[in-house]
Amino acid sequence: MVMSTSVVLVICSLTVLFGAMSRMESTRPLFSTLGMSDLVSAPVSRRMLVGTLASISGGMLAAVWVWVIQRQSIIGSTTLCESSSGCAQALSSQTMNTIPFSNLEFGLFFILMFSILGFLALSIHLEPTWSKAGGFLSWGRTIGGISTLIALWMTITHLLMVDDSPAICPICIVLLAANIVTMMQFNLLLASHSDGSWNSN
Repeated sequence: MVMSTSVVLVICSLTVLFGAMSRMESTRPLFSTLGMSDLVSAPVSRRMLVGTLASISGGMLAAVWVWVIQRQSIIGSTTLCESSSGCAQALSSQTMNTIPFSNLEFGLFFILMFSILGFLALSIHLEPTWSKAGGFLSWGRTIGGISTLIALWMTITHLLMVDDSPAICPICIVLLAANIVTMMQFNLLLASHSDGSWNSN
């Protein structure tokens, strides 16, 4: 794997991991270390919103990287991963890297999805007591679920259907993880908003 892709893989993995762990009590000191000391004593939902934004950021970066590799592969060869790597094998086939019944590439689709999810999460983060927060959380869970299903389809395609399969693409696995974490965070946030624990520590 090329160095720049390795660095992106580490950054994406860490942000998604942070997003997944943001709900845990053990992460309270971590927020202080990262310069968000006001969140140490804030309700769990506020920390989870920051964690959701982190997983969305990691997913967005991974999606951009996947899309660039796909675009380079169409032109001829990619400079972002070795030609013999699982990454190049998985993303070089144009026909296997589009959403079924459309011509939309996986990378571009996930960029669009994470942009929408980021807008929803950021809107709630900036105004947690907003009357429409529940509706935005519901939309986030639905869109996150759709995006996760497409990410699962992409992973299955790479493992079973491309030439030289199974082709294991680490950045695509992180992209799948980002989708799952984001969907679960929206689901937990919606449950917290619905059962009245939205403002509890």
